[in-house]
Amino acid sequence: MGLGGIYSVVGRRVCYVGAWLLTQDLQRPIRQLYRAMNEIKEGRLIQTSNLYSDEFSTLIAGFNMMVRELQGREDRNRKLLDSYFAALAAALDARDPYTAGHSLRVAEYSVVIGHLAGLRQEDIDLLYKTALLHDIGKIGVRDNVLLKEGKLTAEEFDQVKAHPAQGENILLQIEPPDAMAPYLEGVRSHHERYDGAGYPDGLKGQEIPLFGRIIAVADAYDAMTSDRPYRSGMKSVDALNILEAGRGTQWDPDFAGMFVKYMRKEKKMIAIR
Repeated sequence: MGLGGIYSVVGRRVCYVGAWLLTQDLQRPIRQLYRAMNEIKEGRLIQTSNLYSDEFSTLIAGFNMMVRELQGREDRNRKLLDSYFAALAAALDARDPYTAGHSLRVAEYSVVIGHLAGLRQEDIDLLYKTALLHDIGKIGVRDNVLLKEGKLTAEEFDQVKAHPAQGENILLQIEPPDAMAPYLEGVRSHHERYDGAGYPDGLKGQEIPLFGRIIAVADAYDAMTSDRPYRSGMKSVDALNILEAGRGTQWDPDFAGMFVKYMRKEKKMIAIR
């Protein structure tokens, strides 16, 4: 091969390598943006690194600006949704001055149990909102039944027992249809018993949804320790003894056990102070 032929071969190879490198430089930021867009599609608002110049640098800067805008809107929407849940709970509690704050306290106790059980933060957030709404079905219970000071008749008690299913039905009316989906099971099942004697579905043991089993413990403790027109609230120590005695029958043994242990420790620490 002559010198001209060698130059020709080398020239072609240089052009090939140059073209390949140029293609990689073009494809790399495109792939990076594509991956970032897929993350956004899955609900993960992430920004992408800006290591490029000229047109791609401008494109990536614009992409990151869009992500920041979406993050700001998501934070605002989350705060609005949190306020909406709190307002619903407050509206329900306002019907009965003796249960004022009940939904919020149940939500806070539920979060304590969620942390003790090692739930992920995103699940704890869902648990908190579910507990805020656990009694929302009582909106459909008449005042003369809900606020009755004496013992309920069998018919009146049936009306009260309908509130978990009514709560689920209320949440199903909220648009879009899947907006309340994460909260439905907990609202419907918070009066199920671990031994299967609860309502509305008579579920037993692990058949009862996770949030329902947690909220049942929190709800029972607050109900026992709250004042009512016809009785004073129990002392915490007595309510905790009842929860412990009901482990594995009325309440999930693990959740009731860890809550009792935690509360006893907290009360002991308060007494020491």
